[in-house]
Amino acid sequence: MALVVRRRLSEQVAQHLRELIVEGEIGAGQALPPERRLAQRFGVSSVVVREALNSLSVTGLVEIRHGVGSFVTTPDQWRIEEPFGALIRSGKLDLPHVVEARAVIEVEMSAFAAHRRDEETIRLLDAALTHMTESLHDPVANVDADMAFHRALAAGAGNPALWILLQPMLAPILAGMLRGTSLPAATARALIEHRTIRDAVVAGDASAARLAMRAHMETSKLEVTNRAKLAEEKNEASRKRHGAARRGAFA
Repeated sequence: MALVVRRRLSEQVAQHLRELIVEGEIGAGQALPPERRLAQRFGVSSVVVREALNSLSVTGLVEIRHGVGSFVTTPDQWRIEEPFGALIRSGKLDLPHVVEARAVIEVEMSAFAAHRRDEETIRLLDAALTHMTESLHDPVANVDADMAFHRALAAGAGNPALWILLQPMLAPILAGMLRGTSLPAATARALIEHRTIRDAVVAGDASAARLAMRAHMETSKLEVTNRAKLAEEKNEASRKRHGAARRGAFA
């Protein structure tokens, strides 16, 4: 019972601090008061405060620097992808659902980026494409470059709400891509599709940008499905091998 009460107290402290951060009363880069002072302020133990800070750290609102203190992060570091991850793990959502929802945002986002393009957006898109080209045989680096491309596109769209909505959708998709089997042909095709999107944005052609992104979303959905299928087949084969090994051990 004591653990339950302590957890409830830490959740209350975390919620109060979260509101102060989100409302801007404690700004990005500012240090939170020391644990002892927070404990006195909220009338709780230092253990409760520590649990609250750890909770905020997990969601990216606070960076804990051991031996220094806890600091508020910038909004672009706040992580809100966990609800999507939890829903996928529960079976209430699957990755194709998330890809479809992502497409709703990214198709129009690409059009906005074409309308509002500037030199900085083009520079970031080109840098991401260069990294994608250089990392065709490095899945982790390639996924990072892919993310950078879409982040640049969101910035070029000139609406920060789009990236806030998009980011939690990308996290489980990219995690699924990294867990799945590497598909070199799909990676090369994705590079071509990203270049087509980039060219439409640079040309300021919103219609072409929509079409290019819609095509990319369709192939992305197929790729996610194929990777998931291959990963499941691999897992099933592994389970069968382990089962056979266990049966052999007791024969």
